[in-house]
Amino acid sequence: MHEHDPLADERDWYETADRSEEIATAGRVLRSRRARDGEPMSTFALRMPVEVLDAVATVASERGVASGTLIRQWIVERLALERQRPPVASDAVWAAAMEALPRLAEDIAARLAGRRSA
Repeated sequence: MHEHDPLADERDWYETADRSEEIATAGRVLRSRRARDGEPMSTFALRMPVEVLDAVATVASERGVASGTLIRQWIVERLALERQRPPVASDAVWAAAMEALPRLAEDIAARLAGRRSA
């Protein structure tokens, strides 16, 4: 008896299917018409480690929501926090400031010494 290859149908489909449109639009953000509430929505593919997605699925299940809904909530919440915070200087800016600090301290000390002698 000949065993059926469970992946044969899948392999046949990929070998014969026209995927040119999907390939041409790969990497672009796909825009859907509207979400259920009427808000315009987009789709963005993101690779995540399996362990992270498993953890998200666990938390989502505990909260009684879909994983995608939870991820969307977290992103929206984090964006709200980022908008409330003052901008943070880059590492290069901090490095330049730390490098200039001793020279600035010397200048201030010299000015203060000049005021005392006057």
